[in-house]
Amino acid sequence: MVQWQFIRRSLIHHWRINFAVALGVAAATAVLTGALLIGDSMRGSLKDLTLGRLGQIDELLIAQHFFREQLVAELQTEPNFKQSYRTATGAILFPQGTLQSTESENQLDAVSRVAGNVLVLGVRKEFWQLDLTEREESIHPLNDQIVLNQTLADELQVNVGDLVTLRLPDNKQVSADSSLGNKEDRIRSVPRLVVSAIIPATGFGRFSLSPSQQSSLNAFVNLPGLQKVLGEQDKINTILVASEKIDNPPNRTASESLQAALKPTLKDYGLLLNEIVLEFNPNQDDPQSELTTVMRYHSLSSQRMMLDDPTVAMVEQTLEHPSQTVLTYLANAMMKVPSAETPQPAGGPVTEKRTGQRYNSITPYSLITAVDSTESLGPLLNGNGMPIALGDNQVVISDWLADDLQIKKGDWLRVDYFAPETTHGEREEYFIDLEVLDILPLTTPRRPYTRRQPALFENAPTLITDPALTPEVPGVTDQASINDWDLPFPLVHRIRGQDDNYWNNHRTTPKAFVNLAVGQRLWGSRFGNVTSVRFTDNDRTESLTALLQQAAHDADKGNNLDMQFVAVKRNGLAASSGSTPFDGLFLGLSLFVIAAALMLIVVLFRLGIQQRASQIGLLLAVGLSRKQTTRLWVGEAAIVASIGAFIGCGLGIGYGKIMLAGLSTWWVDAIATSFLEFHISSRSLVIGYLLGVMMSIATIAWAIRATKKVTACRLLGGNTEPPISSNPTNQTRSKWIAIILLVTGILLAVVAAMPGLGDRMGSEGQAGAFVGGGFSVLSALLLLIRQYLRGGWKARSIRNISHPLAWLAARNTGRNPSRSVLTIGLMAMASFLLISMGSFKLTPSAAGKGGFDYWGLSSMPVYENLGQDDLRIAVLGKQRAAQLENESIQCLRYRDGDDASCSNVYQAMQPRVLGVPQTFVDQYDHNANRTTTVTPFTWATQAGGDALQQNPWHLLDSDRPPHAGTPDDPIPVVLDKNTALYSLKLYLGTAEQFDVTYDNQTVTFQVVGLLSNSILQGSLLINETDFTTVFPKVSGYRFFLATNHGNSQSDTVLENHFNDQGLDMQSTQSLLESLLAVQNTYISAFQSLGALGLLLGTFGLATVQLRSILERRKELALLRAAGFGGRRLAKMVLWENLVLLLGGLATGVLAAAFAVVPHIFFTQAAPPGSDLVIMIGIILIVGMVAGLVAVRATLQAPLISSLRGE
Repeated sequence: MVQWQFIRRSLIHHWRINFAVALGVAAATAVLTGALLIGDSMRGSLKDLTLGRLGQIDELLIAQHFFREQLVAELQTEPNFKQSYRTATGAILFPQGTLQSTESENQLDAVSRVAGNVLVLGVRKEFWQLDLTEREESIHPLNDQIVLNQTLADELQVNVGDLVTLRLPDNKQVSADSSLGNKEDRIRSVPRLVVSAIIPATGFGRFSLSPSQQSSLNAFVNLPGLQKVLGEQDKINTILVASEKIDNPPNRTASESLQAALKPTLKDYGLLLNEIVLEFNPNQDDPQSELTTVMRYHSLSSQRMMLDDPTVAMVEQTLEHPSQTVLTYLANAMMKVPSAETPQPAGGPVTEKRTGQRYNSITPYSLITAVDSTESLGPLLNGNGMPIALGDNQVVISDWLADDLQIKKGDWLRVDYFAPETTHGEREEYFIDLEVLDILPLTTPRRPYTRRQPALFENAPTLITDPALTPEVPGVTDQASINDWDLPFPLVHRIRGQDDNYWNNHRTTPKAFVNLAVGQRLWGSRFGNVTSVRFTDNDRTESLTALLQQAAHDADKGNNLDMQFVAVKRNGLAASSGSTPFDGLFLGLSLFVIAAALMLIVVLFRLGIQQRASQIGLLLAVGLSRKQTTRLWVGEAAIVASIGAFIGCGLGIGYGKIMLAGLSTWWVDAIATSFLEFHISSRSLVIGYLLGVMMSIATIAWAIRATKKVTACRLLGGNTEPPISSNPTNQTRSKWIAIILLVTGILLAVVAAMPGLGDRMGSEGQAGAFVGGGFSVLSALLLLIRQYLRGGWKARSIRNISHPLAWLAARNTGRNPSRSVLTIGLMAMASFLLISMGSFKLTPSAAGKGGFDYWGLSSMPVYENLGQDDLRIAVLGKQRAAQLENESIQCLRYRDGDDASCSNVYQAMQPRVLGVPQTFVDQYDHNANRTTTVTPFTWATQAGGDALQQNPWHLLDSDRPPHAGTPDDPIPVVLDKNTALYSLKLYLGTAEQFDVTYDNQTVTFQVVGLLSNSILQGSLLINETDFTTVFPKVSGYRFFLATNHGNSQSDTVLENHFNDQGLDMQSTQSLLESLLAVQNTYISAFQSLGALGLLLGTFGLATVQLRSILERRKELALLRAAGFGGRRLAKMVLWENLVLLLGGLATGVLAAAFAVVPHIFFTQAAPPGSDLVIMIGIILIVGMVAGLVAVRATLQAPLISSLRGE
């Protein structure tokens, strides 16, 4: 007979058992394939969300200032643009706006609600054409209308036709963190907008700059209307670019070409290039006569008052002629140091009120310039026309100031000034004493300045008679009087008549000069160290403008300036790979289920061999070799496995859909919101099929191999097991192997649980150590059980058995030790998974909240740190501050970015950053004088050692020099352990450095501490000094933490006071519960997988019992013939089933205990309570049901035919 014919007929003849084996293969393949499809579905759903929220938009440019809308049209005409992109449209985008529902005439009793952190887009009709979701043309709002997405409408509880008030940040030119920046009136309100439409949270209804599966709060307004309200006619701050291909964005080369196609003007960059001419009319009798030029130069300044370092570097590298950098600052007061007082060149804080009793004269609010003079530009030249070199403690003053203060050369000038940056929102005033090196003359004009005309000089103005040394500052330099200055602080010094006269004659001309190094040391800041760059050049202003524009354009291509495109779609698709590989996650934690399925295959296949033992023996007896018979069975098994794997692929699709349905309903807390759609890829199906076939064939081959030791004679008699022999050497070896496995398992469990070692292994390493430890202990216990069963039962132990029937049942389990151990292993694996995983469910703790009861995030910043009592009173007022007297309120700086917590299934590319102030650090110090006690956070690990054990937050002290954020000088950062391990894939603990790119600049961080299960999950925490250094343009505080010890309703107080800023305070308990719910939900999902393993174990138990009855049918018939009743035999079979069941359960519980106990000691894991009893009860019930199946088979066996062996 041909080999394949034998296999085909054998398959048909034994179809029942082969079908059962195929189902076992199908179960293993289904789990494998389903896990792979879950990963496909997660990645596919995230990709769909990304494509949906961005539509056809591939690239986006958003600047921190406004520029010409005409730039969009110019961009589209460039050849570089047309190569890869189709269209572009301009918009005004505010990532953080505030929207408040307004009571209309028909809603007088309605409650006003506020929504913060609303993404506000001012768009034209062309914007909606980029959406993948079809919209009616009427969706576009008019000037007094607003369109909301459904998420925002639900938040505000508004409908179409309701009125809302929109609040937007007023981007002043001077930062609010600057002492010269206004902290008030930085919010622009747009009242009584009519909700014209509410669009679903699909397509542009969930438009967002950051990848997240949760819908953002979106509001859309008419662009021309918003431009008019903001006073920025024909200006935008955003360009949206689309290409032809929706799901295949242009590559990096195309992005570089797009950047090259963008050609902003200097004004688009917020830069001003002015030609400055110092001239006079020597002919007093003829005002129309030609003016005589003293000096002509160009000055480059910024609309934001300060020039940043990249811009200064760009100018210096571009110009052929030497340039001169200038820093002009406002001095609050200048006065002569009394002769009786010792000058203080080092300066210090101002601690007294400046009065006329001590100082003969005080010159208020004057400009002082730091500059290194040159021969061509001056402005400080001696009588020989050579530059005056100033020492660090020297100053040159104008003769006007010398006359006003009655000061002469060699005297000392005292200058009061505000520190250039506020400290926690509070201005600090300092002074410095400088020796007067020289006094230079100012030229008085014949005609003073007016609003429309410059001053007219009849004598040649000196080079210090130059108001252009001061940049333009709206509200100051354009005012007619000093009293009209719009300063961000109250005037404490009286403005005198001569001060106004000076303003009329000289405007912003400085009264004093120091060298550049001194000025930058005193008044330089993170916003810049230069107010203007001066240079002489014979070229016309137009040609210089073109030259500098090209240089700025080249610098922009090098990511040095702030008008760069961001490949939002390409980055979003990269992030859609997910923070967690769900296929690997489900596959790894399904290993027990897969192993249970493979064990079931072994049991079923061996049952088939048992039924065909005489057939195998006959083939061997007639001359076939072991190799030939093995080839027959493996060939048959390969066909069965192939068919089973094919069925398993289909079942895997159903399994994957069920898992996704669970993630969208029962386990939705794991992914925060329901968004998953099922995706099938042929790749996953093929991989699942091949893995299922190979694993099953290998398992069956191992099962066949066990029959090689059985003689043909025994096989002809129906026996498939070799005779049991008790070899002392093998027993000793097995004991040692079991001991080694047990010790290894315990060590792995301890390593996985210990904070220091476990963190360095990473999440996958920890999971591997935990699973490996549990599997090692489980294997050791099963090996000991097998050895005990193979060693035989001592006959003398009968005397100690009070229930002979139970003893006989237990004795029967030793008839086939391998089969019994396999059955026990099936049940043990399922119970191990159920029990051990349940121990890792977490509950919120006070330490996880850091002692805080509320947290909040505002749309727009608050510029004072309420952690300081004096500022709290100044900001909130005495009454509200008194209400919060015993509360800890901490304000942290906040840089927007991706949510790097476990709640975000996207891969975080740019995690958000929190700047930790010193007040936050100090509150965790142990101080007996503290009126309140704040529970500290729990640290998983920290780099401070024993010295900082009491308060590791001192690793982020702000009183240290700022770090550069380079590999040689990284920024210390604290993370939550889950953020480090799962989102950022950082596995080395405090030995880890990592890079993140913010604003086109790569920043290097050094992990110095990891928090354990805290509300700060998802953010990078650095000290405030480093924060302001890395993010100089981010001002104020937006992240708030508050306690509520005395039921002070701190959340309500803060929300009410900062209503315009859109502050929304929420419970830290709820936040922590939602973060921990992710892990707890995954555990529940994996326990469900354990239940599947339990189901397979139950099938295996029933199969083993049926096989045992099949083997012992003669023996059972003989017992019945000898007088054993059916009920007694049934009870014996039930006892056999119970022994295996309890053995498997006890083994699983014991293995789980070994794996979990270290986590109970070292982490927050807790042993399951009532759940454990319920789970054990379920296992017992299911196991007993399986036993009843075997009992039924026992009672139905015919007596005579069984005795005959038929």
